[in-house]
Amino acid sequence: MTCNGFISSWPALLQALESHFAPTFYDDPQGALFKLQQRASMNEYLTEFECLANRTIGLSPTAYLSCFISGLYPELRREVQALQPLSLPHAIALAKLQEEKI
Repeated sequence: MTCNGFISSWPALLQALESHFAPTFYDDPQGALFKLQQRASMNEYLTEFECLANRTIGLSPTAYLSCFISGLYPELRREVQALQPLSLPHAIALAKLQEEKI
């Protein structure tokens, strides 16, 4: 990019990096997190959940817990809710155990 004259200064380099790698104004990881539903294995769902949760700022631990549980398959969701996990790590462990059980 320097050879082509696209980057001529440090601020121009920073702007190029930001426009290439930063999320767009239309990207809404929090909205996607709220709508996330399990479609495959627990590990795949957890990977998607963590990817979106890591890009979401300002939610309480209770909100993350609620989003995680509400996105589980209905049969897993009922089992995990019945055990009343108090934290996200606890809910993840319970969901994995229930998946193995089912």
